[in-house]
Amino acid sequence: FCVAAPNRYTLSMRTFRRRIWCVALISFHSAHSLSSVPQNKPVLAGDWADAKAALRNPECCVVSVSGLEPHLRSLKDRWDAGPDNLDLRARVRVRSSAGDDCLRVSRAVLPSAPGDGDDPHDDPCVAALSELARGVASLADGPLEGICEDVFVRIVCASDYRARDPMFHTDKAPLRGYVTLRGPGTDFMTRPSTPMEYLTLRGLGAGDPAKSMRRAGELEFIVMKGDHYEAPSPATTPWLKGLWRRASACVHRSPPATGTVRRRVIVSLDLADGDDDREWYQANMKRTWRSGMTQRKSNLVA
Repeated sequence: FCVAAPNRYTLSMRTFRRRIWCVALISFHSAHSLSSVPQNKPVLAGDWADAKAALRNPECCVVSVSGLEPHLRSLKDRWDAGPDNLDLRARVRVRSSAGDDCLRVSRAVLPSAPGDGDDPHDDPCVAALSELARGVASLADGPLEGICEDVFVRIVCASDYRARDPMFHTDKAPLRGYVTLRGPGTDFMTRPSTPMEYLTLRGLGAGDPAKSMRRAGELEFIVMKGDHYEAPSPATTPWLKGLWRRASACVHRSPPATGTVRRRVIVSLDLADGDDDREWYQANMKRTWRSGMTQRKSNLVA
């Protein structure tokens, strides 16, 4: 039994086949790797990365996100004069259908608004809502980072806002984004409060803690830490956090109504962290609201 030695042609063909297989294998892995990376990921206008970094500081309880002015102006121009009375809360699935969900929200606020053309996703109002939803979702940190990808957007239009001495509080959430499109902005402390300061503000609505208080401007988008915010590293957790859940939360309230401005329009965004997944749509329900606007309930407090 004898095997002939391979000639030069046979060796060259084997080398050629190996090279073809290597090129095909590399191409397959490259295509698989690219398919796992989100394509055409939108570039955000706001300084969300800086806001996320600032919130990790235990001495920081609230940040103002810059770069959003054109988007916020679009929302104000659209909703400044109407609807008269509305309370809407809806889920935005940031990764899978942000554009469609924001279009649905925009049309729910004003059904006859622009956005019914060839590509309604190009509507400035839809783009603004998408920017805010994607930006707030990017702030998910600590145990929520990479897991919590959806947000809830809430839009409240009040034609006769009459809040009287709203109570200071913190939010039962990891964080909350908030902007006032019309009317007075939110009153908030610029630093974390001590338990005694919190009790003073809750009971009196004034006192020494008020010296660290300021009011958000119209079209100023702020992000406030809530009771359940967690930084990536436990080493940054204040020692008081273990004893008092509001150690790094932002103490704030809805502003007292003024005699001249009765209309107020706000937009707020929560991470969909599983604590409250309710959606609602309430329109044409006029009340003389006295205690501000609640976030975790389906009705405005009367």
